[in-house]
Amino acid sequence: MISTLLGNWRLLTYETVDGAGRRGAPYGEAVGRLTYDDRGNMSGQVMRPNRQPVELGEGNAQQVRAAYTGYIAYFGTYEVAPDGQSVVHHVHGSLNPAWVGGDQVRAMRFDGERLVLSANVQKGAQTVTHTLTWERC
Repeated sequence: MISTLLGNWRLLTYETVDGAGRRGAPYGEAVGRLTYDDRGNMSGQVMRPNRQPVELGEGNAQQVRAAYTGYIAYFGTYEVAPDGQSVVHHVHGSLNPAWVGGDQVRAMRFDGERLVLSANVQKGAQTVTHTLTWERC
């Protein structure tokens, strides 16, 4: 299973589904890269395209916030579950400091040559499933 995961992946789709079945695309036509190597290292990045440039100087908090919330980036090590149904990303560094030292657990499956990773995220009282589909670069 690990040998199938190894390599560089390009994001095809990033979709969400909430408890009521509503679908969304939180980053629009998101772009991203994901890498797994044979030494147990990983890195991942996903971004909303066409983010506005951030101007240097005072009073640009909204620009910085928009840039930050439109990008996910982290790196670390990974482990595939013995049953091959999930992968755990042990986060060593991240754009979001709250993720550093924690784990990001993803359900994992292959759909032909595509890698599908998903995670359930608690948003208030409801659970939202985030699904990212990747293809090999």
